This record gives sequence, structure tokens and C-alpha cells, in this order.
Amino acid sequence: VYEVFFLRFGPKRPEGFIDRQGLERMLVALVKYRKHRGAKPEKKDLVDLLARLQPDDKIYVSVRDVDFFDGTPTLDLERYPKLQGAALVMQRGMIRSMAGGMENRFFNRAVAAKRLMGSTLKPFLFTAALQLGWTPLDELDNQRNVFLFQGEPYFPRPDHKSPFHHVSLSWAGVKSENVAAVWLLYHLTDRLNPAQLQELATFLDMAPRVNQEKREDYQQFSSRMRDTFGIRITSGTLDRAAYELAVQKLEADFLFDGRAQEYRQWKRILYGLDFSKFRSAIYKDLKKKNITARQRSENWSRISMLHGSYLQLKEVAQALQKYRQYIEQLPSWFGNPFAFFNQQAPDELQSERPAGTIVENQQGQLIYTMNSKLPENWQPINDFALRQRLARLFSSEKEALWDNILLDNKVSSAGLKMIELQMQVERNALTGHKKYSMQVLPAISDYRVMLGLQYLIRLAGECGISSRLDPVLSFPLGSNVISLLEAVGMYETLVTGKNYSVHLPTHENEQETDKENLNKQDGLAIIEQIVGADGEIIYARETAATPVVDQKTSNEINSILHNVVRYGTGRYALKNVRLASKDDERNAKLQQLDLSLPLMGKTGTANDFRNAAFLGYVPTKTEQEGGLLLTEGGYTVGVYVGFDNNDPMKKDTTRISGSQGTLPTWSKIAEALYSLEGVADSLDPVDLAFDGIALKYPDTGQYFFPVQHKNGGIRSGRSAGERTVITPNSPVVLGHGAVDKNGGFTMKRRFIPFWLNQQP
Repeated sequence: VYEVFFLRFGPKRPEGFIDRQGLERMLVALVKYRKHRGAKPEKKDLVDLLARLQPDDKIYVSVRDVDFFDGTPTLDLERYPKLQGAALVMQRGMIRSMAGGMENRFFNRAVAAKRLMGSTLKPFLFTAALQLGWTPLDELDNQRNVFLFQGEPYFPRPDHKSPFHHVSLSWAGVKSENVAAVWLLYHLTDRLNPAQLQELATFLDMAPRVNQEKREDYQQFSSRMRDTFGIRITSGTLDRAAYELAVQKLEADFLFDGRAQEYRQWKRILYGLDFSKFRSAIYKDLKKKNITARQRSENWSRISMLHGSYLQLKEVAQALQKYRQYIEQLPSWFGNPFAFFNQQAPDELQSERPAGTIVENQQGQLIYTMNSKLPENWQPINDFALRQRLARLFSSEKEALWDNILLDNKVSSAGLKMIELQMQVERNALTGHKKYSMQVLPAISDYRVMLGLQYLIRLAGECGISSRLDPVLSFPLGSNVISLLEAVGMYETLVTGKNYSVHLPTHENEQETDKENLNKQDGLAIIEQIVGADGEIIYARETAATPVVDQKTSNEINSILHNVVRYGTGRYALKNVRLASKDDERNAKLQQLDLSLPLMGKTGTANDFRNAAFLGYVPTKTEQEGGLLLTEGGYTVGVYVGFDNNDPMKKDTTRISGSQGTLPTWSKIAEALYSLEGVADSLDPVDLAFDGIALKYPDTGQYFFPVQHKNGGIRSGRSAGERTVITPNSPVVLGHGAVDKNGGFTMKRRFIPFWLNQQP
């Protein structure tokens, strides 16, 4: 069918040729595009491809090899892609290499393109959380739920089917759990004590201003909170705040009463403000004719998430109280077929029976529900049977029976009464202060969430991001657009703890705007030195390193990024990046050992597959002895792919995610950096044969804790982990803390926002 194609490149250039191997990649791609991902080329597919190539056609090729003697190039057939992308390598704020697209002209996508970077923003959220009192082993709620912010519901969806109801903060990054990340953002300030919250609010300009000992008056401050930050406090928001405070403060009471499991339920039950309005809107959407099956399923899921709120359970409790009154007023003979002589007519006993059903589950637990459809294993109890059961009990036992009835199989009637009583206390306390006072605002969910979002925005600026960032709950899922240059700079700050900037040359009386300054920063990031014709140094780059992230937090983040490559969405790099040496004997030993490298990074896939990215760190600096790589002195690398018009990268069953679209390119760049730095020649093959290549962290007193990597990265036991600076081979999470007097280990929480790292 085919032997070889010859190509002409114009006068004074040697002819080239495409052999059978040179057609293979394009043939495979064409077949997969036409059929499906698993399709393999057949003979007829090759015939079809060849029929498309005609004499004098202009085609794209790449050079695979060049003949040593006559310079004849061996070529591969290529197709000029519509899909674009960029890659960038940074070291200490300096751009070491970049590609701004398929061409090296026109639009430089590495610097100028603003893209949705997806889940690559999650480690940034985790950094903020660790600075604000969270630890890598704190458990996060990963179950789907609704998050209410500024009057609107948000229903984050997982991008994969997660088996974990709870994950550690560290594993939320490793497995890229969307719901857990949004839950963490929603609760970002929950670990702060009142003094820390006040300091955070003051720095972020969300507390009353004090200028020259003059305090901002209440009217000005309340207007600023409403107009600038959208904080609106109504009677409903105060009721919600009282409910959330009540749940928080009753933990000890529930535990003392042996109701620990019920308290875990209460922690997930939302107040339910405006939930009926949200349900009505979704029901209306379900009536649309053009709704897809997927949208319909999602809408029903959302309706389910809006059920079971406190306000709804309160209605069930009120119905239960009416039902109790109805039952207790029934005479002892009611419903008894053997009671022939009634002393009282039934219509004189009680008004119409209240709605609702008492059922008993397989464990013997009584449940009161307003639902008409009941699970098969729930046995309804008729009024006569319940009346007879109550007749056999003492008064205290009767009270216990009613108290222990579960409302809609969620929480007990007694538990709801406890919440209601505590709510009254909290509501009265809140009413005793002005609505926008600093005694009330910290209890308002919108205020606390906005405080966390504003900290993220300010921290992003400290990490070198100058793009506008909106304070939205989808922030950690990458809903804000930033450039690849900004993203890589941010990751360098997270890994090293420092933001590197260039000292700009200044001239007398020169004044520049911040935007002009930033543009110069971007331009100078690629210039090391400018030398005149006579050898005079006209410009030499000087960098300044501003501390942003403390070393303990950087170590914890690096551990998360390392585990992403070991156990998460970055495993392609673990399996494919290898060292290579120019020395044949050493290279043969390295190939025989087939050692993985301790890389760090995070995938990111934008909504509807509109962008795919991988950002990470390549440690290239070696320890003088042994097979160790250090976290300092390496390179930060970022790659993205996507259409310029943001079209989705999907066709039929094919979806281009961060791991599929960018990790292969990122891995090739990592290999090139190892080759550039001569890492293969600086490590001792004898040491490598015994210990492999490990990552060494700066010593910050860290411990490595064993975790259940197939159970959400939850800590295994409560004992101290391994005190070392080198990552163990097993699934572990790096953290800090102290051994307590009982031999257990207590994780240490830190309050180290970025400005505290910049103080002398």
C-alpha cells in the first residue's frame, strides 16, 4: 500500500521523507477521533489517510532524525492544531524558559492568556487554611451539600465519584475533592479565636477603621459592610446565627448525654433560611421541556439537599407534639375490638387526627415522619398499638419514649428541644448588641465567609497574582481567570515560602502606576543581564525575596503536592519521569533501577473541560551524600492546554483533563531539567540501589503520620508519627505538633497570616 513520501522544502534545502513510522501517530489520532478512544488503526484506515495526501500538497511535518552524511531529514506527519497552550519554567522569580503557543509570534499565551486553572487553586486554599489554624490532618466534610452565601445557594459537584464522606485536609488535595475544598473555604475562619478573628478583620478592612485615634462611626461602618462586602443582616440571618451558635455550644451537652452520633448529625443540619424558595425555583426548572436527563437528575439531588433543615425538622416536631396530644387524649379502650360498651362517643374525644406517621425501624427505633413513602424496613405503628404501649409505661418512661423519637430519622425530639432552648439564649444575647457591631458580625455566616475570601484575595496578591479575583465560593475550583505566569509564580511562593520580585531601575522624578510597574516586572522576569557593545553592564537583574508563607506551612503544602504525584492525579509523572545520564554505563544502571523521582504538583481541569493545567515543582538540587533531592533550589513548572475561544475539549467519550492534556508535556520538561542540571551524574548509583531517590525537607520539627490512603487519608491512630526530614515510602502526611503526657500526639494549630511572616 505504501513505501515512502518525499517532500521538498524549497531551493537549497535537502529533500525529506515520511516513512511508515512517520504516519503512525497521525493515523492513530485520526482513528480515535473518528471512532472512540480504544479504537486501533486497520489497513483501510491507512488507505484512507494516504488518499488525503496528494502531490504538491502543503503539509506540516516535524523532524524525527537527520542523516549524518547528507543531512536528509526523516519526518513525521503533523496536523497544525486548533488546540493551543503554553508552558513556563521559573526559578527564583526568573523565567528560565517558556512557550507561548504553537508559534513563537503574535500572542504569548504563557504571559497574556487569562485561563481557568481549575483545581490547581486548591493548594492555595490549603495554604491559607494552614495559616489560619487548620492542620493537614483535620477532617473535612466531603458529602454533597448546599452552601448559602449572600442569599444564593451553591451546590458544588464532585468531578469524580468519591467513596469518602470525610477526608483529611491533605487528602482533599491528593484526591482533588471539590466538595471538601468548598466546605473548607466556607469554614476557613472557624479555627480562629476572637482575638485572631479581630486581627484578621482589622487587616482586611472589615472591622471599624481607626485613624489617628478616631474610630469609624457605626453608621459609616454598617454602610460599608453592606455596600462594599454585601453583608446584610435581617431577622432571619440573626435567627440562623443563633441556631449555629447553639449547635456549636451544645457539643459538650450532647456528648455528656451519650448523643455523640446525634451531634454529628446536628453539625451537618443547616438552618434552612429561604430553602422553600430555592425548592420552588428548582421545581419550576424541572417543568422545562428542554431539560436534559443529567440536569433533571442534578435538580432532584439539589431538592434532596434542601430537605432536612432545622426549620423543616421544627415543623415535624410541632406535628409530633400535636400527635402526642391526640394519642394521650384517647381512652384506654380506643381501637380495642373487645370493648363493646363505650362510655364516650369518638367524635367527642378529639379533633381530626394530625398528619404524620409513627414507624419502627429494624433496630426498634421509633421515627416520626411526614413522608407518605416509607422504606420497606420501616413498620408503621397504628394509634391503638402506640396507645397500648404507652399504657404499660411509667410517666418517666413515657417521657423518654417521646423524647427519643427521631424526627424524619435524623435527630431526636429531645435534641431539638435542647437546640431551641439554647437558641433563645443566643438570640437574646445577639439582640443586646447593634446588628453590625463586632459582637454580632463574627456570628454571621456571610461575614465569616467573606472574611475568608478577602484573605484569599489578599494572599493571592502577595503571591504575585495581579488579575482581578472575585470573592465566590467556587474560588478553590478555579473559577477566576489568571495567567500561566501568575499561576507558576503563585506555586513558587507556596513551595519556597517567598515571592520573588525584580528591583526596578528608577530614574529621577519618575512616577509609575502599579499597572505599569507590574508590566515591567513581567518583562524583566526574563532578562538576566543587558550588556553594551563595549562590555558595559547596562542592566543586571536584582531580585528581592519577600516572605509570604512560613517554612512549616510550606513543608506541609509540599507534602500534599508530593502525595498528589504518589497517590493522586499526578501519578503519570511518577511512572514516566526518569533520570538519564550521558555516561552509557551509568545510564544503563539507571535504566535497570527504573527509579521514580520525588516530584510535586497538582492537576487542574476547568468546568466542562475548557482548560487543562498542571502546575508543579521539580526539585533538582541534590544532597552531597545519598540519593536525596532538596525542596529548595529547584524549578517551578506550569503547563496548560485549551482552545483560545474556550470551547470544551471533549468529543463523544473523550475528555481532556489536566492529567491527560498537560502531564505528558510537564513530565518531558521535568526530564529536561534533570538533564540540564546533571542530576543523574551527581547521585551515587550504589545509594540509589538501596534507598531510591527521596525528598528531604528543611527541618521544622515535622512528623510524618501514617494515613489510610484508601479511606480518605484519615490518620491511623493517635500516636506520634515518624520524626524525620526524609519522606517515608508509605502513605504519610507531614504535620507539626507535640507528644502529650499520655503518649499521644496533638497537632499544633498556627495563626501565621502572611503579614506576620514579613515582620522583622
